[in-house]
Amino acid sequence: MRNQARDDGIPLLLWVLLASLTALLLAFSQTVAFFGDEGFHLLAARLVNAGKRLYLDFFYPHAPLYVYISAAWMRVVGDTWRSVHALTALCTSTSIALVTWYVFTRSRGSRWRLANAASAALLMGLNILVLWYGTIGPPYGPSLVLIVAAFLLVVASVGRVGGPQSFLAGVCAGTAAASLLLTAPVAPILWLWLLRHAGPGDRFKKGAYFLAGTGLPFLPLLWLLGHGPREVLFDVVGYHLLYRATWVDRSVSVLQSLRTLASWLNSTQALLLILLATVALTVPPSPSEWDEQRRREFRLCGWLVAGLALCLATPLPTFPHYFILVVPFVSILAALGMNVLGSRLWPSARPLYVVLPLLVLFALGLAKLAVQQRETFYAPPWAMVEELAREVNRVAPPDGLVHASEAVLFAARRLPPPGMENSFGSLLRLPPEQLARLHVLPQSQIDAWLAAGHFHTVTIGTTDPRVQALGLLRRYARQEQLHHFYILSDPVP
Repeated sequence: MRNQARDDGIPLLLWVLLASLTALLLAFSQTVAFFGDEGFHLLAARLVNAGKRLYLDFFYPHAPLYVYISAAWMRVVGDTWRSVHALTALCTSTSIALVTWYVFTRSRGSRWRLANAASAALLMGLNILVLWYGTIGPPYGPSLVLIVAAFLLVVASVGRVGGPQSFLAGVCAGTAAASLLLTAPVAPILWLWLLRHAGPGDRFKKGAYFLAGTGLPFLPLLWLLGHGPREVLFDVVGYHLLYRATWVDRSVSVLQSLRTLASWLNSTQALLLILLATVALTVPPSPSEWDEQRRREFRLCGWLVAGLALCLATPLPTFPHYFILVVPFVSILAALGMNVLGSRLWPSARPLYVVLPLLVLFALGLAKLAVQQRETFYAPPWAMVEELAREVNRVAPPDGLVHASEAVLFAARRLPPPGMENSFGSLLRLPPEQLARLHVLPQSQIDAWLAAGHFHTVTIGTTDPRVQALGLLRRYARQEQLHHFYILSDPVP
């Protein structure tokens, strides 16, 4: 047992690699990482800390648990975007470490062991989606570590008596779904696989433990549902089914989704991952390296990739960053695909000679993005947001109403007027009484307030048509321009 434990110890090289990837993610999260919609996630967490209730007091069209997690984190670590970015980056790096550990332990006895594990770490850690979206305010980073942990706990529970692992797997899968609804397919796929491969006498007990664990993280949602069923059902379910894309023509949403799916054909990283994962699932491996248990686990990765990809392709519109959720599992398969290719085509070659060219090609995809987004590296968006926020605080009194994006309000440490907590709410085309029940101000009301000088300070894009249509430059006495935005203050009586 001691020899086996030493054999399963992570080599120093892998520790250095994981530490380097963690440093990269943290550095990126504190400098360049930014996403246009993260402002309303951050603002929702601040509103919760201010005593507001999701859905019941303001519109929030997402699952609730991550907001409470990030709100608690902000209370302890700091009420800034940097603290939340650090949280998501650390969660993402932890998911990379779990993937690396899994591939390393499942490659026991193979001369490809170190190469497999290092490849999995680099294929995930240098993935464009992981770097760009696993380091921002929305719950992608925490969701990655939760679904990977659920996968590991399920495969560990199959050969063991009792239900602790399956219960914890359910807790992880349920927490992911209660934080980000896009992860919902993970729980049923893992549950069905557990029922299929657990021992006959233990199958239903483990399945029940898994379901109990999955339901536990939804208790906050059930509490909110009991206090405001119509609001909760609309925000979490109805909005996405019926109103998510109503602010544009349906044909535009369909075209956006098709462009997203077609973009993978223009991505070196995506094509390489798909090719290598397909090799791992279709080319028979060497029986001496992969036993039947490991093959079942690898097929489970394939089912998770397929189930998630199908689910992520269905929203209208869908976006490339949704597909970050398949990266851990496709990275596992792609790393093993390198193993299969090398052992079949060049059985006598050193693993490094096979892996290195493929990893260099994969890294070039990341370099291509860096070149395309070089302006973002020179002028990080959060730095511009903070400049706008400082200027807003300079010209607006502490109790003055401010019209600004959620990110600017968050950076300025200001709360929005009631009904304006989420800009997507104002896009809803619903009767006024229904919008009032959902705690949403209609866009027509917001525009009327802008035209009447109801806000003390307004930040609005210099190309926004409302500047001319509502006569805003005549309405406000003080006018400044900063980063393609007007900062208008002191409304004329």
